[in-house]
Amino acid sequence: MDSFLAPLIPALAREWDVRFVSLPPGAELAAAIAWCDVLWLEWCWDHAVWATREGLAAGRPTILRLHSVEALGTAYPERVDWSRIDRLVTVGEDIAQVIRELVPGAAPIVIPNGVDLARFRPVAPDPTQVAWVGHIEPKKNPMLLLQIAARLRGSHAFHVAGPFTDRRTRRYVQHLAAALGLGGTLHLHGPVADMPHFLADKGVILSTSMYESFGLNIAEGMSCGLAPVVHDFPGADLLWPAEALFASVDEAVALIRAARPGAHWRAWTGRYSLDHQVAATRDLLAGLDPARRGARQPLAPAISSAAPA
Repeated sequence: MDSFLAPLIPALAREWDVRFVSLPPGAELAAAIAWCDVLWLEWCWDHAVWATREGLAAGRPTILRLHSVEALGTAYPERVDWSRIDRLVTVGEDIAQVIRELVPGAAPIVIPNGVDLARFRPVAPDPTQVAWVGHIEPKKNPMLLLQIAARLRGSHAFHVAGPFTDRRTRRYVQHLAAALGLGGTLHLHGPVADMPHFLADKGVILSTSMYESFGLNIAEGMSCGLAPVVHDFPGADLLWPAEALFASVDEAVALIRAARPGAHWRAWTGRYSLDHQVAATRDLLAGLDPARRGARQPLAPAISSAAPA
């Protein structure tokens, strides 16, 4: 998956020959790794365990970028051969601390996700229109979303961009939305391809998630001038404005009622611009030891056409 790499790859491709492949462990992925000078393993899944334990990462600088889902929901980080990893990257300090506890001696480098401020621009926000973005699944806490929406029924509309990922959550949300009388309040838009357009007429970006290593949807909403209302998950205070955090339904309702969308929120997210992420990633690449680069080999045609980014 290139979910979080998509904005970064074009910028790096101006200086590097960048190939993105999405393949399971096997001969094709081994050929792709043999081609590269620098190996970037996105997500700490089975492919990262396989590439390090089978020695495929040997001889070339290797970066592994790890997100919260792997650290908090899988055993993959403990199975990686960390002696093969030159740089471990996370997008937030709290998840970096989680990794330090899981992998003694780990030294994560924190490079936050970047928002393309040229794409996400202020338009005409309406403070009564609330955006909620993400997969509709338990870890994103749609249960809390329903309770907040019920309290603001009649004065605010809640727009959800994202797919359901399991039948249990779909049935729960549909049942509770009906029981709470949210028919004219909660709008489920499904997957949204054009996120800037979706956010353009909203005034609040609401995050009810139980945990985020960063929360790119929050930064994108703020870059469009939306007022953030963020559940106080562990580490949220290291990422987002203190005045945007809530711990209870009452606090969330008060923040939404008092929301004042505007350019000041966009200015706040300047620290998370794509330009900053690109600069930090360039520094990361420049610090790698070129002596460890492997001999480049031709990339098999079947690989070069796989999942381009």
